[in-house]
Amino acid sequence: MSLLEKLDRVQRIHRMIQYKRTGNPGQFAQKLGVSQSKLYQTLKELKQLGAPIAYCKYRQSYLYLHPVRFHFGFEENTLSEQEASRARGGSYGAMVPWFSGCILSWWSGKNETAGL
Repeated sequence: MSLLEKLDRVQRIHRMIQYKRTGNPGQFAQKLGVSQSKLYQTLKELKQLGAPIAYCKYRQSYLYLHPVRFHFGFEENTLSEQEASRARGGSYGAMVPWFSGCILSWWSGKNETAGL
């Protein structure tokens, strides 16, 4: 199963739990097209990631103990105006001391690597 297929399954699980439409474990597994043991394993992994999942015997459905959001993907990382005003300029070598000799040699146009 590809990463995207696994992600799709997790998104389906999230939506079904979010709307409290899972049914009991057997029904939930059947809706997902997986075995109950696979369902339990996936729910365990989601709990390890911090999902506040519980089962309600009265509703016969899994639910979240409090509202949560599920998001997987990449977003552009932009700085707020406040973060940008606090950002400092400088060389990469200053942040990574063991690498600074390479940066300084490269910038100075020398062929030798100082500090390594």
